[in-house]
Amino acid sequence: MIEMADFCEAEGLWLHVDAAYGGFAVLTEKGKAALRGMERADSIALDAHKWLFQPFETGCLMVKDVERLEKAFSVEPEYLQDARWGGDHPNFSDRGLQLSRSFRALKVWMSIQTFGVEAFRRSVAKGIDLAERAEEYVRTSDVLQVRNPASLGVVCFRFFPHGSNYDEAHIEKINRAIQTRVIETGIAMMSSTRLYGLYSLRFCILNHHTTWEDVRDTLQAIERFGKQEITA
Repeated sequence: MIEMADFCEAEGLWLHVDAAYGGFAVLTEKGKAALRGMERADSIALDAHKWLFQPFETGCLMVKDVERLEKAFSVEPEYLQDARWGGDHPNFSDRGLQLSRSFRALKVWMSIQTFGVEAFRRSVAKGIDLAERAEEYVRTSDVLQVRNPASLGVVCFRFFPHGSNYDEAHIEKINRAIQTRVIETGIAMMSSTRLYGLYSLRFCILNHHTTWEDVRDTLQAIERFGKQEITA
């Protein structure tokens, strides 16, 4: 992000960072290092209902220059003339599309007051550590292949027996079947993606209740399902 920030600054471009999922990783040392340069953004999108464990939905937009935001969204019809209370009382309808809005920030404030920032820091760090341990497991498996190293709470991989000569179409078919079985059996909620054109399984470890045993059991189930698909 540092290079992108340098480029945007040199060219006079607005730099927006979509940190909806990963932004709260800055609470941890590993996350802070991975997201270095994000502080130079002109605006940042955050979803506290993701890695800050809040009830849905708790979206947030942070903007350095609030005047630009208000110039884009503020409207001043006569029937709202009494809603102007001065600079110390911002009207959030001037900073977004909604005129009427719920008090989303209350959930975040109450959670931090109740549990403290340190509890959230530990939970986010735990997700990062579990993703790294999942990557280590995949690298030692004879039937799994890392597709993308762990990044924050995400690691991508696929079932791919070492030394096999299956074509990519067959490997994709097996992995699609694995993903379906993991979901249908209720072992875990696991998504998929494409990396460099190849179908991949995707762990995104965000739940603060998730343990290493949960992750390990899911990986073992993936290995088992894959072997069963080969012999089916």
